[in-house]
Amino acid sequence: MTNKKPGALFAVFLLLLCAGLTWFFAAGEEYYDYASGAIEGSAQAAPLDKDAIVNLSKAPKEKFDTEIKFRNFFLTAPGAKKVELLADFNGWGKTPIELKPYARGYFEISLALSAGEYKYVFLVDGKEVPDPTNTDRVEENGRTVCIKTVK
Repeated sequence: MTNKKPGALFAVFLLLLCAGLTWFFAAGEEYYDYASGAIEGSAQAAPLDKDAIVNLSKAPKEKFDTEIKFRNFFLTAPGAKKVELLADFNGWGKTPIELKPYARGYFEISLALSAGEYKYVFLVDGKEVPDPTNTDRVEENGRTVCIKTVK
């Protein structure tokens, strides 16, 4: 029985291990230098500090008015039997909105509208009539329509 000394084989193993680790850390350092340079170079486009990143991720503070508001449409038309509201929000009469009659030819309705600009006219016994109390008007398709602005 011969005793072989494991010293030479162990020494080769240690040399290969040292060479591998040296290469690994050198390559890692080169990659780190490359990556940190790329990150620092992009700092102008994307800030590196936490506060700047948090501020960028916050939604802009824009004010949107989604509140529903009730607006009255009324007309005094003595002797009228039926008054309807024709507007852009009801397809110009495709979905009729009839105003409620009160004493002495007064007709009124209250509608829930969101913020915006609405065009309308009244239909009094089959004849289109612009709102006499509203001077905000525009000519559209050969007829005068009134504009109601809801804020």
